[in-house]
Amino acid sequence: MLTIDEGILRVLSGVSLFSGLDRVHLIWLLSAAERVNVGAEQLFFDEGDPGDKFFVFIKGSTVVEKRAGEGWAKIVDLRPGDTFGEMSIIDGVPRSARVRALGDSIALCLPQRRLESSPEVAAIIYRNIARMQAARVREANEKLFSK
Repeated sequence: MLTIDEGILRVLSGVSLFSGLDRVHLIWLLSAAERVNVGAEQLFFDEGDPGDKFFVFIKGSTVVEKRAGEGWAKIVDLRPGDTFGEMSIIDGVPRSARVRALGDSIALCLPQRRLESSPEVAAIIYRNIARMQAARVREANEKLFSK
């Protein structure tokens, strides 16, 4: 029998990527996901890795970084409830950045093949990814053309 972690379920219910999913869908999502524990300085994934899954950051300290010359440039620090890796499940392009744990960290990982085993959940999540990307494009356009 599946044991439901109410704390993680609360985190999932606040994730914008899961907007529109009811409790039954969130429980399905939790049961379909894999828990990933990563130690300090380890990677959830590296730039260039295949993009066949996405993650929900649950706990710890994690940063998204992009190769810049000989080193790495920080893009953003992740907070619990943030998602990462969702772009690659849309376009199939290898990872455009790496995600590195600064300290012991936990995320839930949902492989694309599992997501697509529930067409109803997949449709909602893909719609939400499209909305998130549209908002990012609008924000980038505003910054670029508001000068």
